[in-house]
Amino acid sequence: MAILLQSCNIKSLLMPFLMVLFLAACGTDIFSGSGGSLLQRDANASSEFYLNRAEQATNNTEKTNYQLLAARVLLTENKMSQAESLLASLQKLDKEQTLDKNLLMAQIYANKRANSDANTALQAVPFNQLSNSQKARYYITQAKIADNQNNLTDALRSLVFADQVISDTERKQQNINNIWKLLRAGNATTLRNIAPESGDIALNGWLSLINAYNSNIAQPENLRNAIQSWRSAYPNHSAAYLLPIEIQDALNYQQVSLSNIALLLPTSGNAQLIGNTIKKGFDDARGQSAVTITTYDTMTTPMADIIAQAKANGAQAIVGPLIKNQVDNLLAGDTSGLQVLALNSTANAQPIANVCYYGLSPEAEARSAADRIWNDGIRNPLVIVPQNDLGQRTASAFNLRWQQLAATDASTQFYHSPNDILAALQSGLGNSQSEQRSETIAAITGANVQTNSYTREDIQALYIVADSNDLLDIKNTINNSAYGRNLKLYATSRSNSPNNGPDYRLTMEGLKFSEIPFLSDTQNSQYNQVANALGGDYSLIRLYAMGSDAWLLINKFNELRQIPGYTINGLTGKLSAGNGCNIDRDMTWLEYQGGVIRILN
Repeated sequence: MAILLQSCNIKSLLMPFLMVLFLAACGTDIFSGSGGSLLQRDANASSEFYLNRAEQATNNTEKTNYQLLAARVLLTENKMSQAESLLASLQKLDKEQTLDKNLLMAQIYANKRANSDANTALQAVPFNQLSNSQKARYYITQAKIADNQNNLTDALRSLVFADQVISDTERKQQNINNIWKLLRAGNATTLRNIAPESGDIALNGWLSLINAYNSNIAQPENLRNAIQSWRSAYPNHSAAYLLPIEIQDALNYQQVSLSNIALLLPTSGNAQLIGNTIKKGFDDARGQSAVTITTYDTMTTPMADIIAQAKANGAQAIVGPLIKNQVDNLLAGDTSGLQVLALNSTANAQPIANVCYYGLSPEAEARSAADRIWNDGIRNPLVIVPQNDLGQRTASAFNLRWQQLAATDASTQFYHSPNDILAALQSGLGNSQSEQRSETIAAITGANVQTNSYTREDIQALYIVADSNDLLDIKNTINNSAYGRNLKLYATSRSNSPNNGPDYRLTMEGLKFSEIPFLSDTQNSQYNQVANALGGDYSLIRLYAMGSDAWLLINKFNELRQIPGYTINGLTGKLSAGNGCNIDRDMTWLEYQGGVIRILN
């Protein structure tokens, strides 16, 4: 009966959505945008189709119209350089063609974050002469400019205006998804400060929807009723008919209670201490739970045999393994029917429906650092990392995250030892980036890197990867140089050691560093108990925290995979599922102030 009722609830939620699709299928004039001239309509074909039509055109006007349509579609196909080249080739345009070209150029400038040029191009467009299809493009470009400037309110309003003039179902769904993406990325304070104009039901509805979602995300089982209540309050809202795809996915959430888990760890051999420490954290977090836990030693039994034994013993989920080549062996095996939380990630890791990847990787910390530095208002950081595997992995992850935030690459400088850090600073803070450094970044990220030519004055902050001893040398070098006077300094948890005494803390004045929450509150009773058991070794304490969080993650596996934005407050950070279900860790940030360490967030 419960299953039947649940199915009925989902059906009632999706019925308005299905009705829209039915109407779209029954009458092409409703959503096709078929009115007006060719350039005033939506471009629904491929760029290749329009280019072929341009080749077959019998006059210049028709040819140019199809070329403009092709350029428009090239932008949606992420072929911006081809679109620019095509537009640059167009000559002797009439009034209508010039208008459409200006719209396209505004979009290109906005995509390049050239906001002033984008606004200038939009100002050349006579808004009252636009069709609804063109108005939608105008508003969407406005939203992109506002988003570039971190102006959430204006970006939202522009996309809401676009929603009101979009009739094509597919485009409407995409725009609704983009509105939702902005709302989901906005912090609670910013969202609360948005003040819709009187009678603005559309924006009010969106703000009410994100509030309903955020208020129930920690209890996903309540989300369905919350969305239904919202739809009842806003029955005529666009999103009531076309829910954002993320919400549609979240409504499919099914809660699962595990009763049998296989824990795959190295409990013998050279990695025995590591495996046993993680296991202790896992067991302590498990507490008095009745869940059956079977531990398999990955140092003595082949992975294929472990998987077969786990299935034969009735396991529903696997936690582990820890060692990279064993993770590869696990992924190559038959894990069907099992939820898998791998405790490491490898180059061969890929998105798999039943697998998430979690660990104390430098990549997760680098992504967290990029978020923190961006949120601190820094736009031009310099990443200083050692010339080794750790440095390369950190630089790559930081740069990829920075590209998502800033639509540009982060400057990176490698060093071999602290002794050559002054030369690294001189190179990294020089008047332009060297070709060699650009090639190094490109080799790490696997992409062509368009580096920025920053001057010394442009670099605002340094993100430094070093252990405590190397960081001390680096900080002294910065303090004694002319480069570090106005720079904000950030470091990784690698620099945090129990051996850092009062003199060290005074030298580090003003430096911020990331750390797992468990190590940021050393007055906590649980911390003291664990620290005493592990001899105060920060590395082992982090592994213990990792084991504890592995228990939380495997028991909230479905929530992480199915509820976008779902988070867990763990000992190693605020945990969430990123791309490919790689677990991201939003870490605690601390700062050296007056010889003591203070928590910032």
